[in-house]
Amino acid sequence: MKRFILFFLLLSALLPVRAWETDSLQVSLLTVMPRPNEVYTIYGHTALRIQDPVQKIDAVFNWGTFDFNTPHFLYRFVKGETDYFLSVSDYDRFIYVYSLGNADIVEQLLAVSPEGKTEIMNRLSTNLQPENLIYRYNFLFDNCTTRIRDLIEQGSDGRLVYPEQTEIVTFRDLIHSCTNPYPWMTFGIDLLIGSGADSLISVRQELFLPEKLMNAVDKSPLIIASNQVLTSLPEPVSEQRFWDSPLKIGFLILLIYITLAAAGIVSRIKRSKPFSIFHFPFSILFLIAGLAGCIVAFTTLFSYHPCTSPNWNLLWLHPFHLIAFVGYLFKKSYRFISWYHAVNLVLLSVLLLGGYWIPQQLNPANIPFILCLGLASGCYWVYGARGKGCTTKNGRLI
Repeated sequence: MKRFILFFLLLSALLPVRAWETDSLQVSLLTVMPRPNEVYTIYGHTALRIQDPVQKIDAVFNWGTFDFNTPHFLYRFVKGETDYFLSVSDYDRFIYVYSLGNADIVEQLLAVSPEGKTEIMNRLSTNLQPENLIYRYNFLFDNCTTRIRDLIEQGSDGRLVYPEQTEIVTFRDLIHSCTNPYPWMTFGIDLLIGSGADSLISVRQELFLPEKLMNAVDKSPLIIASNQVLTSLPEPVSEQRFWDSPLKIGFLILLIYITLAAAGIVSRIKRSKPFSIFHFPFSILFLIAGLAGCIVAFTTLFSYHPCTSPNWNLLWLHPFHLIAFVGYLFKKSYRFISWYHAVNLVLLSVLLLGGYWIPQQLNPANIPFILCLGLASGCYWVYGARGKGCTTKNGRLI
């Protein structure tokens, strides 16, 4: 990263004051359209191009740069402590790099007054200072797109007029618009973001997405011309497979557990085998749910990401499921564990029956997984640790 900082300082020195006032200076918005290469590319990207053919300046300013080699990068990303930084590159190199990723790039030339150009260049010079290069990334409120949105607002003399809001949307709606082709990603994100993502937002707040900012600029008096400077090659469209759907996989797992529960109940009635031999697959279910619940609880309670708390998914996916897993291992605790499963069954029932009134949009794929947990708790409570006939002559749990 040190070489980046040295390059930024050098570039800052190469931006003379007289360039701020010349009529040949051009300001363009570059929008990289969403593409499926990586998780962070499906939302698209925004950069700012500063071009002055007289002084042979053609630079791209990019606030979306991060370093995978940062110590504990994954942990810091989950916690919301990811630092991004401003990078600057030559325009031709910028285009070349994205051509390797088979991207579409749209350039919009902006009508910026001399005073606006001066304001933009002043702020770019300030951002290039070492103490301002790095910023704390925030996906919804402070990212590569919102930084450029703010910069354009400051240099547009009020000509960046946002279109009238014709559709009421939430942050979750806009995230879904990008992740819908990837159901498992949508499912995972819905587990981690809470009810704050379901609040109604303004048109300006929608502009955290690159395409939204591009469309807003396209409808404003600020635009002079628009041109697609890079066109991707067509890629084969892959068909959705059965395992690509968390909802279908969830119902398949539910069917498996219903079959296990039915077999266990029949064996219990016939007393051919003790029901406890069917506990192992249910214990694995609670182990996985408990570990996943640790991640949900961590993002809800400790993450600085916006809209992660409160999160109603904690009613069904939480670390306390590990108690149930441990209960399967230590049979002597069955009376305590039976009460845990009773409470869990009530919570899951309330969530399923009262989901309509919960102030958070829950993913439909939650339903089969919630039913699996409810089935496991119900079987344990009824046949594993409660009532007459649930113990053998020596008093051991069956």
